[in-house]
Amino acid sequence: LSFESTPVTLILLFVTIGVSLVAGRGSPAWRWLALEPYAMVRKREFHPLLTSGLVHSGGIHLFINMFVLFSFGPALEITLGPKLFLVLYLVSLLTGSLWPFFKYRRTPEYIAVGASGAISGVAFSFALIYPMQEILLFFIIPMPAFVFAILYVVYSIYAMKNVEDNIGHEAHLGGAIGGLLLTIAVHPSLLTDLAGKF
Repeated sequence: LSFESTPVTLILLFVTIGVSLVAGRGSPAWRWLALEPYAMVRKREFHPLLTSGLVHSGGIHLFINMFVLFSFGPALEITLGPKLFLVLYLVSLLTGSLWPFFKYRRTPEYIAVGASGAISGVAFSFALIYPMQEILLFFIIPMPAFVFAILYVVYSIYAMKNVEDNIGHEAHLGGAIGGLLLTIAVHPSLLTDLAGKF
């Protein structure tokens, strides 16, 4: 990693880690940044659609998201360029937040945090561009990037139905869709290239 070649990845890592650690779980700052659709609609405050990506449910949640960003971000930023990479990150974060926002806008107890939507968009964009790139799941299990992406979706669907942990699991799918669509819109030839690899 170097600031010259991957400035956006580095800034996102430092800012997200910093805000997550300073805000802390459950603090007034954490609540102000978190995605609470019911309260957002009534207060007409919509900044959490983006700011919820700056806070996390705990150290493990933060570590996983930042590790995935650290793993995929640099190569993707070099491939797309810093400006487009930042757009991809923000669009994925937004599309990841919109799904739970509309789904839970009538659920007062729902609160979600995390950069999961943005991270999913980054991971799936990477998998689309480099589908056969080897990924080490849990640092030890090798698999192609496209297989990792499929497993990620399967886990997200399971977690949406079975896990209550303040992590925006719907954001995983929403962000993945946003990242894929934006990548295809910018590089439509990737679909043809992908079809030729299978």
